[in-house]
Amino acid sequence: MTNQPLYDAAALKKKYQEEKNKRLERGNRSTLNPVGQFHEFDQDPFAGPAPVRDAICEDVDMLVTGGGMGGLLASVFAKKYGITNIRIIEEAGDFGGAWYWNRYPGVRCDVESYIYLPFLEDVGTVPPERYSSGPEIFKHCQAIGRHFGLYENSVFQTKISSAEWDEASARWIVKTNRGDEFRARFMAGTSGFLHTPKYPNIPGLNTFKGKMFHPSRWDYDYTGGTPEGDLVGLAGKRVALIGNGATGIQILPHLAKTAEKAYLVQRTPGAVDARNNQPTDVEWFKNQAPGWQLHRQGNFTDIIAGTPVQDEINDCWTRAAKKLFEITSQAELENFAAVYQQHDFELMERLRSRIDEVVQDEKTAAQLKPWYNLFCKRPLYSDDYLEAFNMPSVSLLDTDGRGVDAIDETGIIVNGQHYEVDCIIMASGFQYGAYGPDTATYPIIGKNGRRMADEWAQGFKSVHGLWMEGFPNFQFVGNLFQAAASFNYMHIAQEQAEHAADLFSTALRNGEDVVEVTETAVKNWSAKMASKASSQEFFDECTPGYFNNEGDTSQIPFYQRAYGGGVREYFSLIRDWRASAKEDELVFRKLDNIGSKQSVA
Repeated sequence: MTNQPLYDAAALKKKYQEEKNKRLERGNRSTLNPVGQFHEFDQDPFAGPAPVRDAICEDVDMLVTGGGMGGLLASVFAKKYGITNIRIIEEAGDFGGAWYWNRYPGVRCDVESYIYLPFLEDVGTVPPERYSSGPEIFKHCQAIGRHFGLYENSVFQTKISSAEWDEASARWIVKTNRGDEFRARFMAGTSGFLHTPKYPNIPGLNTFKGKMFHPSRWDYDYTGGTPEGDLVGLAGKRVALIGNGATGIQILPHLAKTAEKAYLVQRTPGAVDARNNQPTDVEWFKNQAPGWQLHRQGNFTDIIAGTPVQDEINDCWTRAAKKLFEITSQAELENFAAVYQQHDFELMERLRSRIDEVVQDEKTAAQLKPWYNLFCKRPLYSDDYLEAFNMPSVSLLDTDGRGVDAIDETGIIVNGQHYEVDCIIMASGFQYGAYGPDTATYPIIGKNGRRMADEWAQGFKSVHGLWMEGFPNFQFVGNLFQAAASFNYMHIAQEQAEHAADLFSTALRNGEDVVEVTETAVKNWSAKMASKASSQEFFDECTPGYFNNEGDTSQIPFYQRAYGGGVREYFSLIRDWRASAKEDELVFRKLDNIGSKQSVA
């Protein structure tokens, strides 16, 4: 710990508050769902026309709503637990989810491949790099599908149109846009939380006459190139990239190399550190002991949570966490908040200094500096983003918290000035969740006609973020609301997938028709959530972002929707809960009027 800080803490606090207030006071922060409004979102640019096939009418033991990472995890764990009669319904042309749709140039995961990519030991994939590119992750998803025989269980280019619980038969009746009807004993709701793209609600958005698209529908027919870059179609073109989050910072370096002009439109600077990506040491990888991946995932989770264990990952994530939680004396422990804040100041000062070292133009460097605590927003990592601002083709359009003023037929208006562009790329992210009134793409109707989207609209209530009262035989996989949250999403989703597989297979093995949670269980989990609620003070001081609901204090922010007791505690809770199966919380029951076919291998 530094005895005499090389910064003025009071001045930094004041600067952070000023920057936060500007962003709360200025501009329109609303967004809109472009699906159905813009042609590209009704199309799959990566697949041809859907193949003609007969409608399917069948009974299945488990139906999985999507073939992304959550769907793959749910399906694989189901098979590991002996459930083989499953059906995966996927809108896209293949597995992958976010890694199917997001094929923009430079796309890469910011979490280490060895802890992010699931089932490495089963499948045998050796990631070429420590941080995998999008195409490599997509290939691994396909490899999972082949290895576990999931292609035979799947229908692609098929959209669910409705899912309704039939109490008389204890089945979910699931219909699709292809005329299919599936009668499923259990459903795994695996539509990802990065499910629905969003656009900023900019005046004149629909008037632009040039090319405009979201990175999740990247148009390589227009730009040329591949996810590796070489966007030759942008030669001689002026491009506006709106957004500088994890997507925008990966796209900009490739625009810089080929576009005549690339404008990066920034509302709030990101906290960007070097990724320092490296090729995988294949010898090291192949010499890992059985069970190494789960152990390594746990080590990352523990370090991020501040648990005093040896750091086996040693990357930007874990080094930052170790620095923040570094306590060297009893006196520091008693003043934990103050010590944490000092360490955060030191980390952010280093990142701001790094910008001065890399970016040559002083004004641009100053505008790229983030003025907030590190985890107010998801930290960003790139080995070429800051360097791109030294290229003559790149200009930063810093809006000082306002965002874009307007869009017209020929370009964008920023800070009152018009910039003519040929193309606008909306790197504006996704709406979070897939089951609420703003994000659900089909009705899910439970007992007594209760609609899931309506239940979410009234305030999401669950058991562990996984089960909802009134929706029997249905579990979410990959949901973060009222569940534990981690920067490594995969660690959470794996545990949730195994939870579903264990409960579903137990019911099938014992001839039970219905598995459901009670209102008592919901109340008990709500009380547990309240007792473990995260401190509000830290995020109240943050600049607006999705962690604190864009600074809107009238609604529950994202960080308070997650379980505050930590990942390890959450895992123990759900394991103990399903093992104890308390009758006042978890009900297994038979229906007298139907047979109970056992389908567990």
